[in-house]
Amino acid sequence: MPFHSHPTKRSNKTIPLCMALFCILAWGLSFAVTRSAVQQIPPLTLAALRFSLASALLWLLTRQSAAKLRAEDRKWIVALALSGITFYFAFENFGLMLTTASHGSLIIATIPLGTELVIAWRHRRWPKVTAWLGALTAIGGVGLLVGRGGGESSAAGDLLMFGAVGCWIAYTFLVQHIAGRYPPLVITRWIMLFGALTLAPGALLETAVHPLPRPDLAVWGQVLYLGTACSAMAYDLWNRAVPALGPTAINRLIYFIPLVGVLGGIVFLAEPLTPALFLGGGLIFSGVLLAKC
Repeated sequence: MPFHSHPTKRSNKTIPLCMALFCILAWGLSFAVTRSAVQQIPPLTLAALRFSLASALLWLLTRQSAAKLRAEDRKWIVALALSGITFYFAFENFGLMLTTASHGSLIIATIPLGTELVIAWRHRRWPKVTAWLGALTAIGGVGLLVGRGGGESSAAGDLLMFGAVGCWIAYTFLVQHIAGRYPPLVITRWIMLFGALTLAPGALLETAVHPLPRPDLAVWGQVLYLGTACSAMAYDLWNRAVPALGPTAINRLIYFIPLVGVLGGIVFLAEPLTPALFLGGGLIFSGVLLAKC
């Protein structure tokens, strides 16, 4: 009967939706957590610790898989690890050392807009009018944001976050070369393992130049959070939620990450809610949404 079928359909979506919302919360709060952790652990060392832990946990989750990485796919895994892990988190962690979590999360929100413009360029087609209007609106928001936010933010930190934006856009296109060839979580495990390995030289250089970090217990808890909740758990739960909710519906949830990031910075790091942050963030959100119309 219809009376019984609708609650069943809703219940079938409830658990995947909760999984996806957990990911949004974890990834949104990661900006504030990273901003706090890099004050005691150097940026590349923090990233290496995070992804060493994540790759170990993902190996435990996927150890029963018989999938083996083919020789012809190694170059793509290395490229994905460099763009999505090594360089992305080098830019992000150094950026968050110099700017606020609020600024960082809002700048990262321009990734969908940048991706749409790159798609238009690759297909040799003129972007839609809404894409241009969205780009101009978002750029206006970024202009209000960069370097404005009191003593805790800086133009250098904000600009480094744009390096992370470019890296993730590149990752988005590179992943198409290997998607579907292996189980998604196995691909993620390989990417995180290669990412941890390629971050190791930078981490060793940091410890050679600076004294060995001696973070307090709270910061070790933050490393644990970044490696487990934000990396191993979130990627696993996201991969499980996508088939149940559908890519279109679940991708709309990504727009809540900057909102969580801003709130996390304000609540946990006492970052100021400045007029520039409020207006610039609103313009970035509006521009990204307008470009998707």
